[in-house]
Amino acid sequence: KLVPIVGFLVAGVLIGPTALWLVKDQTVVDATAEIGVILLLFTIGIEFSLEKLARIQRLIFGGGILQVGLSIGLTALVLLMFGVDWKTGIFTGMLVALSSTAIVLKLLADKSETNSQPGQVGLGLLIFQDLAIVVMVLLVPVLAGTDGGGATGIGFALAKAVGIILLVLVVARRIMPKLLEAVAKTCSPELFLLSIVAICFGTAYLTSLAGVSLSLGAFLAGLMVSESSYSHHALSETLPLQILFSATFFVSVGMLLDVNYLINNLPIIFAAIAVVLTIKIITTGISVRALGYKAPVAAASALMLAQIGEFSFILAALGTQIGI
Repeated sequence: KLVPIVGFLVAGVLIGPTALWLVKDQTVVDATAEIGVILLLFTIGIEFSLEKLARIQRLIFGGGILQVGLSIGLTALVLLMFGVDWKTGIFTGMLVALSSTAIVLKLLADKSETNSQPGQVGLGLLIFQDLAIVVMVLLVPVLAGTDGGGATGIGFALAKAVGIILLVLVVARRIMPKLLEAVAKTCSPELFLLSIVAICFGTAYLTSLAGVSLSLGAFLAGLMVSESSYSHHALSETLPLQILFSATFFVSVGMLLDVNYLINNLPIIFAAIAVVLTIKIITTGISVRALGYKAPVAAASALMLAQIGEFSFILAALGTQIGI
């Protein structure tokens, strides 16, 4: 009676390079997995709307800033107590602050709880985390003491990100409904599906050029389509693709696990898991309660976001590359 994600993760461990090694081309798996994340966020965006997004803007920015800031600060404080350098502490705090958008939204979608109060809280905080990636990627070189562009680089990147998001929202209101109506009038199922897929991946690519994550771009693409009267048809067309490719994403995460390292370092791994869970539950719970939500909603949201996200892998790789 476990969710399918658990099975996908275990399958990934078994077929990965540290177990049976049945899959040797990790690059192909990673590329397929990225498609799964994009399609997952796209379908979530279609089920959402600009009105719903506007209603949770206080949660996105108020709760998001609190949750990310508290997570970074508390993680850095804990590591300082063990003699870790403050720069490394802040960098580690960035890794801990992020949660898995793909896992959380997949669990909510499977249980039809995306529109529940904890689901809305989780989505709001996840949207801010995806926005925070832009700043975090630019801050890592600064923390490492290399040339990261400083405040000017961060300000320019944020300006680009805000500009492209505003452009996407304008397109959602003015252009997308007319475009999809014109495609639908052709009465060609193939053309409609190809158009929807092109909107999804094209928007995700454009947002990535502005330094915004692909997943957030895909979510914005879904928001654009949600403003059309053909949004339900678009959702039904893309859902089978999303189910297939998102399963590959979770399998690819399982393939990252080094079984030998896990067995040889169980005490420190369990200790790290305990610390991460404690920090995430405390900081998320405080952030949600600070916005006036009741304790059950805060507790459910805190447990939902208690894990570390896929973007932490990207930040960790960047930090390793530049020596922090």
